Parts: sequence; structure tokens; C-alpha cells
Amino acid sequence: MTETVLVVDDDRQITSFLDRFLTKQGYVVHTAGSAMRMGLAMERREFDLVLLDVGLPDIDGFEVTRELRRNSRLPIILLTAREEVFDKIIGLELGADDFISKPFEPRELLARIRSVLRRSKGLVPSHDALPEVRRFNFCGYVLDLPSRSLSAPDGGDVPLTGMEFDLLKILAENVATVVTRDRIMHSVYGHASNVTDRAIDAHVARLRKKLEIEGRRNVIIRTVHGLGYSLAAQTTCN
Repeated sequence: MTETVLVVDDDRQITSFLDRFLTKQGYVVHTAGSAMRMGLAMERREFDLVLLDVGLPDIDGFEVTRELRRNSRLPIILLTAREEVFDKIIGLELGADDFISKPFEPRELLARIRSVLRRSKGLVPSHDALPEVRRFNFCGYVLDLPSRSLSAPDGGDVPLTGMEFDLLKILAENVATVVTRDRIMHSVYGHASNVTDRAIDAHVARLRKKLEIEGRRNVIIRTVHGLGYSLAAQTTCN
């Protein structure tokens, strides 16, 4: 099935170029010049990924990301004209899947789009995966691999982005073992994106908030300073 991309940017040269370029790559492309028009487009149809400019004329792209993540797992790649690392960390903490600065190299953007879409559909290969395992159980949570879902102790659904699911999966597969940031980058991102340690830290921080247990903070994912992370909770698999 052809994947559909929504490009949201008020620069018509960029939206026109990306429309032509991504269409040639086999995607169905829709464009919007503002957050309002983006909302209207999303009411009319579903999208597989959104390329979202941070500097929209009506609503800040960060705020749009925040609102999307309240009830949607739609993959988001943020576009910005600024190179500040702080902006990238904010975007990732708010739930964006990736971040690229303008001007960008079209082939790099295409690689990032493909990488994010693979993650969102659970198609990123992992040499360390345990194919016979279907779900992991820890602290009352159930991480179901076939459905790529996480159930909370009360039975409710915990909404995860594709990146957050893959991050939790690799930690569960290596319970009580320190998973280095380099290994996370390779297993989750592959070779398509230039990802920093701080980007990984931002995703972990966001995932921790979703796994907080009342009265205790950050007891499930443990930081091993200078090395990486480990799933500290006792885990069973079936």
C-alpha cells in the first residue's frame, strides 16, 4: 500500500519541492501551509507520517507536536531553520520521532522518512531479537510485540510512538543488562539518521514519564552513567 505523507510548511518553495520529490519516490503527498490547514487535512484522511515545520505562522510546531501526542501515534519529523541542539531536544521530548535542519539534503530526508516509517510499522531488524517471544511482563505492564502495544497495570493502553516502543523492546530483551547508547542507536535507528546521545536521553526521559509508578519515579528504567540504560524491573516473557 502506498504510504501517505503530509508536509506542513508555510514556505511554498519547500512544500512544492517536497511534493514533487516525494511523489517521485512513490509516496502520496499532501501539503498544508499552517497548523489550521494541517488539522483540516487530518480530518479528511489518515496519514502515515507528517513532516512538520517548527516555525508555522499560526501555531508553533512544538505545540502542534504536543497536541498530536495527546491522542495520536502518527510519526512526526520536525523541520527547522535553526541548528540549535536545544530545539532538537525539546522536539524529541515532546514526542517527535526525528528532527532535521534546513537546508537539508533530500536524500538524507528520504532516508529519515524511510527509517521512521519502518520503526512505526515494526520493520526495523534487530539481530538480538528473540523471535519466539510474543510479550514481556514487568511491574504489571505487558509489552505485546505482535500488536506493538503496551498495557498498563490497570489494563489501559499506554500510547507509545514507534521509537518509544522499539526502545522499550530492546531494554526488555536485555533485562538486567546495560544497553549502551550506541547499541540503542544501531538497533532502533539503524544507519539512516545521525542521532546524538542527547536525543536518546530525551526519548528515555519521555518513556520514563509514561512508566512512572505513583509515589516512585524512574524505578523501571535505570541510568548507568557513562554507559547507557537498563530495565531494572523483574521481567518475564512468554
